[in-house]
Amino acid sequence: MEEYRSHAHSVSSCKYHFVWCPTYRHPILGVVEDDIRELFAETADHFGHEILALEIADDHVHLFMQCDPKHSPADIARQFKSYSGKHLLERHPEIREAYFRGGGFWKVGYYVGTTGAVSEEVVERYIEDTEHAPE
Repeated sequence: MEEYRSHAHSVSSCKYHFVWCPTYRHPILGVVEDDIRELFAETADHFGHEILALEIADDHVHLFMQCDPKHSPADIARQFKSYSGKHLLERHPEIREAYFRGGGFWKVGYYVGTTGAVSEEVVERYIEDTEHAPE
């Protein structure tokens, strides 16, 4: 059964799949994996997000999460990347010196994809059927 979030005047199911990499795509995330999991959990708790899945490879992160519709994907990426990046560099100054030369931990860009309860074909069919329905 699909899990929905209920709000004052709406019901939503907003789920996003994010992928991003450390600056220069350095393969160092295995070294800080536990910290990333902790910092992402803190971020999710603070903003009311729910982490559905988190996979951390050596050079990139996959985050699948659910949120309220008031948060844009750009806001969500900023929330997770800025908080975790700042704290990872503070906790691991040896990594900052060896790999990041004064820059940020995460690359500026990211991938985001949406998922939902229905497929594109169902939405397209619904729109076609209702758009031209006789009154």
